[in-house]
Amino acid sequence: MKRTIVSAVAVAGALALGACGSTATETAGEASTSAAAPAAAGGSVGDTVTLADLAASMSAAVKDKGSAHVQVEVPDQGAMEADVDYSGDAPAMSMSTTQSGESVQVLYVDKVLYLSSDSMSEVAQGKKWLKIVPDGEDMMSQMMGSTLEQMESSMGNPADQLGALQDTPATVTDVDGDSVTYTVTLTKAQLKKQLQSKAETIPGLSEDSIEQLPDGVSYELTVDGESLPTALSMDVGGQTMTMTYSKWGEPVEVSAPPAAEVGSFEMPTS
Repeated sequence: MKRTIVSAVAVAGALALGACGSTATETAGEASTSAAAPAAAGGSVGDTVTLADLAASMSAAVKDKGSAHVQVEVPDQGAMEADVDYSGDAPAMSMSTTQSGESVQVLYVDKVLYLSSDSMSEVAQGKKWLKIVPDGEDMMSQMMGSTLEQMESSMGNPADQLGALQDTPATVTDVDGDSVTYTVTLTKAQLKKQLQSKAETIPGLSEDSIEQLPDGVSYELTVDGESLPTALSMDVGGQTMTMTYSKWGEPVEVSAPPAAEVGSFEMPTS
C-alpha cells in the first residue's frame, strides 16, 4: 500500500521535472536569454548549456502548449500512462498504472492527490478514491503531505528544484534534424547535497539512506525544435526509468472525483 502511494507521488514529481513545469522560470530566462538559445535552436554534438538555461527554454515551450501525454516505464513497475495539464495556476494530472498486479488510477487536481484501486477503498472509508492533502489530519496526509508540497514546487518552478545544480552542464550527445539529445551526469556529492536540502519533504529519507546513493545518476533528455521534451531517461544504479512525451497541446480533461466518492485514510477495523 505505502509503496503504491510513494510510487505515485514519485512518478508525479518526475513528470513535473521532466516537463519543467507550467510556469516559465522568468528569472533564469531573463538572465540568460542568449545562452539558452542552443536549447531552442539546436546545436552540435559536444555543445553544452547549463541546466538552468535548458529548464528556462523548456518551461516557456511547455507553458505555450499547456498539456501533454506521457508514457512512463519504471523497472519492476511496468508502464504508466498520464495526461498532464499545465495551463492553470496549478498543474493537474490523470495517470493510470499497475502496482503488484492491481490497476491504480491517480489524479492530481487543485493540489490534492487522489488514488483509486480495490485495495485503496479498504483504507478510504469504503470510498472509491483515497484523498491525500498537504495539510490533512489523517495519517497518510501527514506522512505524504510535505512530499506533495515539494512536488507542487517542482511543477511550478524548476529553477527552485534545480537548486545548486543550475550551473551543471547538459552536453549535446546527438542531433537528428530538429531533435537534440542532451546528457546530464550528477555526481554522488551533488545528489547528496540536493537530497539533504529536501530531507524534510521526503518520507523515510535518512542520512543512512543518503549514504547508500549510487556513485552517480545520468539523465538523457531529448527535445524537439520547439524546445519541447520528447523523451527523458534516468539511469540509477544500472536501472533506467524512461518517459516519452507526445500530443503536446492536445486537449486533456482532468477533474476531481465527486465528493461522495472520496474518503480520507482510515485503518480498517477488521
